[in-house]
Amino acid sequence: MIDKKILKAILGIVALFAVGLVLYFIFSAEYGDGLEKTMENAGVEEGEPIYHAPLDYGEDYITAFFAGLVGFVLVFAISYGYFRIAAKRETNKEEK
Repeated sequence: MIDKKILKAILGIVALFAVGLVLYFIFSAEYGDGLEKTMENAGVEEGEPIYHAPLDYGEDYITAFFAGLVGFVLVFAISYGYFRIAAKRETNKEEK
């Protein structure tokens, strides 16, 4: 079973990362990402995508924020569920 101190530390790191990522996105959004900037500097144009994701980042800050929030919540929920199931299995093994 995961120690509560370790679980709190993990949740704190995830929360700090989420807030830091939002702040990073706010300050870096107007400059584009590194790959786009490098392609512009090299004079290379972006080609047609071979796959379109079901959720798009959108063209403005609000849609990008909600896409990121949905992704964060989904990853957090899946990770939390996985660790809960793993902890339950470990407890069942110890009881046998």
